[in-house]
Amino acid sequence: MPFRNIKGHAHVCELLARAAARESLPPSLIFAGPEGVGKRMTAIALAQLLNCLSPIRSKIDAPGLSGDATGAATDACGECASCKRIARGVHADVLQVAPGDTGAIKVDQVREAIERTAYRPFEGRRRVVVIDNADGLMIPAQDALLKTLEEPPPASVFVLVTSRPDVLLPTVRSRCHRLRSPARSGRCRGSVDRDPRVQRSGCARGRGAVGRQHRRGARRRSGGLRRRA
Repeated sequence: MPFRNIKGHAHVCELLARAAARESLPPSLIFAGPEGVGKRMTAIALAQLLNCLSPIRSKIDAPGLSGDATGAATDACGECASCKRIARGVHADVLQVAPGDTGAIKVDQVREAIERTAYRPFEGRRRVVVIDNADGLMIPAQDALLKTLEEPPPASVFVLVTSRPDVLLPTVRSRCHRLRSPARSGRCRGSVDRDPRVQRSGCARGRGAVGRQHRRGARRRSGGLRRRA
């Protein structure tokens, strides 16, 4: 499912689309937010965009964050062979890691994913590793991720999807840029958290001239995505 079809994540999707278009997408990301709001779907849409054979310009309804003068941003077509294979979960370069029957993600699962990223993409442009319910990562598995998150292999992107990011080790969180997804019932479109002690929603940031100025300045400095301190 391309970005344009994901509801309630326009701000986050726009940030990702713009960063991908500028080739400034951080290689290690955390998608955080309540359960069931579409975080994993957004991660898969990102994988489609990075590997789409026929990307298009599409309108993403994110006020104040237009991709260009027309409000269009780069998006996956959703129809090419690559997009369809990613949607079915059979694309060779999009790896999905999830908890097993015990509810935990073990170190062997993580090591296998890391080993596969050591090679060049087989059929796409970028290799994307989506770790779903990343709060299920056992401590040894998180430790195994640390060096890779800090220095991911070329052409690889790691996305940790979680509703409980604070369960992750501080050393893991510090190596990733964190994007928050809003609750379905909220009016916010998403935000980027820099520090857990100073959490501000997308709505709060959007109010008033100071909020708009802060947001514009931050985007100019870092292209819209910042690492969580």
